[in-house]
Amino acid sequence: MKSKIKKQEKKHFSIKSYQHLWQLEEAIKKIHANASEQLQLSVLGQLGQKCIVNNKEIMKSGKEMKRYWKGALGANSHFGLFCNPEIGTLFIAGVLAPQFLSNMDGKVLGEMTSGPYAILRGLGIEGSKATGYLKTLNNGYFLMLIRGYDYELDKVATLLESRR
Repeated sequence: MKSKIKKQEKKHFSIKSYQHLWQLEEAIKKIHANASEQLQLSVLGQLGQKCIVNNKEIMKSGKEMKRYWKGALGANSHFGLFCNPEIGTLFIAGVLAPQFLSNMDGKVLGEMTSGPYAILRGLGIEGSKATGYLKTLNNGYFLMLIRGYDYELDKVATLLESRR
């Protein structure tokens, strides 16, 4: 008798955009309260449309933001700031921070002109959708990136569409 080995499903990404921080906070609370603990969340946001490097105010607010996002996403969440020439000064919080902040030949991947686009494409996001998400980000929206199995992402989509 042959035993069958069931292949584990591949995890995918879903991206939700939020114009206001309070909307994003509500969505994160709903997910933490009702969804699988196996979901992995990250948040990508714009601090300004210009690249601001080594600014004391940005550095100070970065430390405060790091504390905030660790509280919102979990103590083990990663956080970082980077400057993309096309989008401006950005922050990334959560499990995807190392991808955006990884060093490629002396330059942070997220800081490369096509870095954020390449990262989204590498996560399996279709090209036109990746472009659309980056335009949304450039318009001041927050992007919440959710990694999970299809059934978990479906549950999250339903949860986030519901009023309460």
